[in-house]
Amino acid sequence: MTSSIERALADMVAQQAVEQSAADPAVRRGDWRQATVASVDAGTVTTVDGAIARCLEAYSNPAVGDLIRLDTNGTGDSTTPGRLSVAGDPEWVAFTSAWTAATTNPVLGNGLRSGRRVLHGKTCHLSVRIVPGSTTTFGSGNYSFSLPFPSANETVEYTGTARLTAGSTYIGQTYAAANATTFTVTFPTAATPANATNMSPSTPATLASGHILRMSLTYQIA
Repeated sequence: MTSSIERALADMVAQQAVEQSAADPAVRRGDWRQATVASVDAGTVTTVDGAIARCLEAYSNPAVGDLIRLDTNGTGDSTTPGRLSVAGDPEWVAFTSAWTAATTNPVLGNGLRSGRRVLHGKTCHLSVRIVPGSTTTFGSGNYSFSLPFPSANETVEYTGTARLTAGSTYIGQTYAAANATTFTVTFPTAATPANATNMSPSTPATLASGHILRMSLTYQIA
């Protein structure tokens, strides 16, 4: 007859086997769980508990702190389709847009430049404000401004709004092409007809200290 000690030992061995199987992906064959991103590399993320997962195409712009779904197969390899739904909207964050020109780049000097952007999946909203100062130089040629993310390589382009306060107020348009890393600004060349041309140091007005350029744009990222 089996003694109580033998039965207890058999129960303990069986329990250990169950626990080891649960911890071994080769036995359990695969599962998914929630995890928090600790660091981001090219095409992969590392979670707080040390798992390394390859990002699927749908997981655009991974960031530290993302709560993700982590899928692990029977051999221990992990992938992630992306973020889990969270309450609330993504936060607007600071963004510095590079201000360049076709011939000679402007130099901001003691001017002010600020920007904000927010990302909802593949949709980016941005807003930029530039106020030249007394030591700002304006360069030469048509202006361009950098995007926080490249635009999608699709068969559409993206337009937004611009406003220049320079003695008078000028209302214009921002424009980003497909597969672009920068956007441009156009303003009317005269009150009538309402033709427009790219912004430059002298168009739509000769820029000077204290003028204010405000720009906004919404576009699909790559």
